[in-house]
Amino acid sequence: MNKFFIGILLAIASISANANFESAWEQSVGWTIESTKIIDSFEHEDGRVESAFQGCEVGREINFRDNTFVTCNTNGYQYAYAPTAILLSKQVSYGEKPAKIWRMIVNNEMYGIQ
Repeated sequence: MNKFFIGILLAIASISANANFESAWEQSVGWTIESTKIIDSFEHEDGRVESAFQGCEVGREINFRDNTFVTCNTNGYQYAYAPTAILLSKQVSYGEKPAKIWRMIVNNEMYGIQ
């Protein structure tokens, strides 16, 4: 009987996780995947370096293993060690000036970056 309930709970968790995944990708229609990178670290405001990803805070620099970085312009929390980030871009126009805006998906959560 316990295996039956565990099976039901796992199925519900799977559906929930899948719904979050679809949500991040549904928000990505019209975006271009520019690259995937492994997140290496970020630096706290006081200068301490963390080797795990702890989400985004506006102004936080996220460092990748290839010695590049992005800066968060949205907030969101999650915890992961060395997750893969999928970097997306989209061409937009502000008046007559074309511009590119960026997003990052990490473990099915989307963050605004620059």
